[in-house]
Amino acid sequence: MWPFARNRHPNRIGIQLDFWGEPAAPSYTAKLLVGDQTVVEAIGFIQGADFRLGNIKTEPDFRRQGYAMTVIGTLVGAARARRCATFTFEDVSPHNVEAIAIYRRLGAVALPPQQPGGHADYQIQLATD
Repeated sequence: MWPFARNRHPNRIGIQLDFWGEPAAPSYTAKLLVGDQTVVEAIGFIQGADFRLGNIKTEPDFRRQGYAMTVIGTLVGAARARRCATFTFEDVSPHNVEAIAIYRRLGAVALPPQQPGGHADYQIQLATD
């Protein structure tokens, strides 16, 4: 389903993606806005050829409408444009089953956690030419 089908402001949606810091290893923030309200915020950094998503948060009233998936898709596209080999979701709680389902649907696989039953990273292998 198109992510904005239930949106009250379909003509006022924007995504901001800002990079800062060292050009070789920048940090970034991404925001999706509906009207004047920030609906999704994400933060991460690039480490070598790995585009890492440290945290993503969706406002409760806007969950389960495809907004976070739109931001993640934008970030994966940015990772490909920067010729990154991997896209990693960092430090995912094993109790965050909804997020894990989304990451797996995108092709991410769990990396071994540092502690048994602990948080794990999920990683997508990106095609590189």
